[in-house]
Amino acid sequence: MSKQLEKEYAIDILADEAGGYFAPPTEEDMAYTDLLFDVCDQFGIRYYSATAKERCFVEEVTRVTWAVQQAKKNGDKQPVRPAFSA
Repeated sequence: MSKQLEKEYAIDILADEAGGYFAPPTEEDMAYTDLLFDVCDQFGIRYYSATAKERCFVEEVTRVTWAVQQAKKNGDKQPVRPAFSA
């Protein structure tokens, strides 16, 4: 590839090396992240310095809470079960 083309398409080359383009988070992604950090605050856990066990705990609480919120929003009546339930 010529130097001029490499210069013009440098971002494409970087994106290919990284496995694709970056997509900004959606509003739903941001709401889920906000919920995750709210759960962390609720339990006094700092996510980035948490142990693996603490992270797993807040992630599961967040997942179940999110599922319950979405079910209520959609009018679903099915109970939401934790990932590790029998």
